[in-house]
Amino acid sequence: MPFIEVIDCVSDEEKREVATRSMTEALCGAYEIKPEIVTCYYFCLPDYSYGHAGKHGKNAEKFRVFVKVHAFPRPQVLKQKAATALTEALVAAYGAAPKDVIVYFIDRDPSDAFHGGTASA
Repeated sequence: MPFIEVIDCVSDEEKREVATRSMTEALCGAYEIKPEIVTCYYFCLPDYSYGHAGKHGKNAEKFRVFVKVHAFPRPQVLKQKAATALTEALVAAYGAAPKDVIVYFIDRDPSDAFHGGTASA
C-alpha cells in the first residue's frame, strides 16, 4: 500500500515502463515513502470501451488517462503535491495534455487493508 490504478487506451510497454518509474518516484516524493511499497496496475480500454459527453468510442473526445491512488489517508496538501507530480509523470510518459490526466485519491483506513490475510492496523 499504496497502489496506483491506471486506465489508459494504449498497451505500450515502453510508455508504461516510464510511467511506472515516474509515478512511483512522484508518489514516494510527495508522501515520503519507499518505492518498495508502491504497486502500479494498468487497465487498457480500446476505443469501443469509452464514452464521453454522450459520444462513444472513436467519436468521443480524446481519451483521458485516469488514475486512482489507493492509499492510507494523507493531508490534502500532500495529495495536491502527489496529484501535481503524478500528472507531470503521466504527461511525460504518455505525451498527454495535463487536462487529460485525471487523478482520484481513494483513502483506505489501515484496518481495511490486509496483507497476507493480516490487517495493516
